Amino acid sequence: MKDVILTLQHIINSKNNLKYLNLLLLLLLTHSGFSQNGMLPLDEKKNATYTDKASPQKPKAELYKAAQSWVGKVFGNYENAVTKQDPETGLLVINTYIPAKTKLYDYIRFDLTIVCTDNHYEAHITRLDGTAQHRSPTRLGINENNLVTEKEMAVKTENNRKKRAEAEENLENARIDNEIINAAMYNVLGSLKEHMSQKLQ
Repeated sequence: MKDVILTLQHIINSKNNLKYLNLLLLLLLTHSGFSQNGMLPLDEKKNATYTDKASPQKPKAELYKAAQSWVGKVFGNYENAVTKQDPETGLLVINTYIPAKTKLYDYIRFDLTIVCTDNHYEAHITRLDGTAQHRSPTRLGINENNLVTEKEMAVKTENNRKKRAEAEENLENARIDNEIINAAMYNVLGSLKEHMSQKLQ
């Protein structure tokens, strides 16, 4: 699924006026369970946030070691990624980034907090910043959702056929950008969950 998303992203970013490919990507994300209807999930401060939890039947120490090994496996340099670790409390915090190519950003930087207890763990992704070579980092959240809402209103209120078609395409593009971010974050959480359920090597 991830490879399909990345392939379609490449096609979308390399051509113009690809309304139907954008729609295809949106439908694909919806079918896969990633979709948030083109919206980013927000916390009480209206910043983007993603949460997952699971209950592998393992003691806290084993889950913690699994989380550590996952960080090294996925992000390469454990020491560079980890900003806080406390085996006693089961707390592991990392700050890192992953590619997520949208019309504005090339990467998403974020904090991931993992808390392990006996037979259970929780993971929280917060402080998401969109980054690109020629743009300052931008905190992701309500502004991205407001952009979708504004474009939805433009579609509803536009009577001119040509302008309405343009408004619909702009709306689809805004939704796609948000869904690419959603897919990237859910992929991180899914990868962690899969690793935490495996036997420690």
